[in-house]
Amino acid sequence: MAASLPLTWLSPSTVVLIQHPGVFDDHWVLDSAFKSARGVVFGRDVAFVYGPIFQWLIAAPARWSSFPMAATYVSYRTLVLWCTYLFTFGALCLLLPEQRPWKRCLLLLLLGVFWAPWDGRTAFAIFLFALFLRGWYAVRDERLKPLTFGCGSAVLIAIAFLYSADTGVYGIAAWILALAGVAWENRRTPPKVPHYVIAVAAFTVSLAVLVLVISAALASPLDFRFWKTSLALVGVHRWNEPYPLSEAGALHLLLPAVAGACLFVLRSLIPADRSVVITARTGFLMSAFLFALLSMQSGLVRSDENHIVFGIFPMVLFTGAILFSFPSLTVSLVAAVAATFGSLVLSQPAPHFQPSSLRFRLARMYRPITECPAGFSNLQHVCYPNSFAVTLQRSIEYLDQAGSERDPVLIFPYQYLFADAAGRNVAAGVEQSFLANGLFLSQFDIAGMQQAKAPVGIYFADAAPNELRSPILSLPIDGISNFTRTPNIWFWIFRHYRADQELAPGMLGLRSDDLRPSMISLQEYPLRVASRQYPIPGSPATINLGAPTWPTAGADFLRLRMRFNYSPLWKLRKPERLQLEITLADGSRSLRTFVIEPNVISDVWFYPWNEAELARYFDSDESRWRAAARPAVTDLRLFITPMDWFSQKPESVEFESADAVRVSLNR
Repeated sequence: MAASLPLTWLSPSTVVLIQHPGVFDDHWVLDSAFKSARGVVFGRDVAFVYGPIFQWLIAAPARWSSFPMAATYVSYRTLVLWCTYLFTFGALCLLLPEQRPWKRCLLLLLLGVFWAPWDGRTAFAIFLFALFLRGWYAVRDERLKPLTFGCGSAVLIAIAFLYSADTGVYGIAAWILALAGVAWENRRTPPKVPHYVIAVAAFTVSLAVLVLVISAALASPLDFRFWKTSLALVGVHRWNEPYPLSEAGALHLLLPAVAGACLFVLRSLIPADRSVVITARTGFLMSAFLFALLSMQSGLVRSDENHIVFGIFPMVLFTGAILFSFPSLTVSLVAAVAATFGSLVLSQPAPHFQPSSLRFRLARMYRPITECPAGFSNLQHVCYPNSFAVTLQRSIEYLDQAGSERDPVLIFPYQYLFADAAGRNVAAGVEQSFLANGLFLSQFDIAGMQQAKAPVGIYFADAAPNELRSPILSLPIDGISNFTRTPNIWFWIFRHYRADQELAPGMLGLRSDDLRPSMISLQEYPLRVASRQYPIPGSPATINLGAPTWPTAGADFLRLRMRFNYSPLWKLRKPERLQLEITLADGSRSLRTFVIEPNVISDVWFYPWNEAELARYFDSDESRWRAAARPAVTDLRLFITPMDWFSQKPESVEFESADAVRVSLNR
């Protein structure tokens, strides 16, 4: 914990150097701290996967600083990382109470340095699992009253949901799996069914009461927006954010899993100390293994480095606990060597405390950077590259001139840093609109924009393939354009805001226009593409939708209405990659990636040409919307390909319709 102290805490005169501004996660992190300082709470005022407890933890250091943005950059991980260590320590004390302290100490160090995720969600869920497992054993042995255990468990689950929706869901899974493991272990002994029933009933009733209490604290007793949005954000993750598993990611994910599975089997074959060692009991081995497999889903669905670390941590911790559970000193020493070697070889790609990072921190502590180096400018105690700082300062001046400091700002799609630097709250119902996919969340996000009534906004165009390093332009997340991912959000902004001035190439200042909704009209042109169901016998698959009859008058958007039918297995895996190949009259082709909710009829929107041109549609002069030549769409083909071996193939595609849509501004 001492080694993770932020540099600005150790040397307050240090300036924060940001060499690559505009990183996607920086925006929601900075905005989380800013919202907390302004009294805007996750779960009450805006929906997000994290809850108000997590928000307070990442925002607290910034609230204690004279330079909130600078403090947020360097300290947002600090308190939640400390929570990870404390939860891990607590879990090891619960799982290895009979072992010598040096074992827990070494295991905690290895887990903290090489394996632990930073945000505390997974460690909290593991701690809950260990606590619930011990609780169920205590209920079985009549050392703990079932009513007390059930009510206490409900309180912990409620706290878990306030930390993160994921943690709450995994906490409930941990409670159920721990019960199943203890009940299975004692299936041949006199049943304790009455005790279990009382505990389950107390848990259910208490959790229902707590749902009402939390709803009342955040809104009103019967306003369940916190619970609805939390569960919706958990559910949308699997199909809205799938990411392919690379070869290196597969090794990092699967090798610890295989090693852990072997050790689980080995421990089950050594029953000698089962009565005194919790990790040797059948109930632990069964429930912990199932919980670890369930947690791996995060890394298998969203298979980037961060989520692989999140997904594999329970398996690693349980494996370490088993490895250090043998009483023999010789075996313990061998286990210590094996755990250290395995951590050095198989750990996450970038451990928290590499020697180089520690040397850097020590050097900066004794020789702090107090002034921005050449090529950087100081803005609110943060050193940004000169060009970015100029653009950021220009946006601050624009927002200051366009309204009062109490007015919220509309941002599309995710660059909240620009509003935070100007001291403005972002108008939205969902933190970062790319999450507002699906009908419920998109409507919730729009409702937040409608309620805020932001007088001004900033629109950031998507970057072209050769502009992906731009710190200002929007990145197409996972290769999906921000328009195609959240078309409902884009169209609502298009109807209610007009262009005011260009702040930088691809960065457009917007002004609210109350007359614009009544002037905008949409005209649909059916493209006469056959409506039918296409079976998908194998993967990869190509479906030729045919040649659409593109209107001679021209159109602005392409809309496909369709449904991808999956078996229930998709909820254990992830959907395949979906792409539409658009061929234009000039012979050019583009391949557009998109996501769609499985087994639901949905509209998928595309802008068939250069998506940087979408910024033109906010102009008050319709003649400027279509300044460039736009050849007609002549052919459409769907490509359905596996992301990786864990992808689930759809069984069929129900193609309902294809339309060209032209928007007009009628005065």
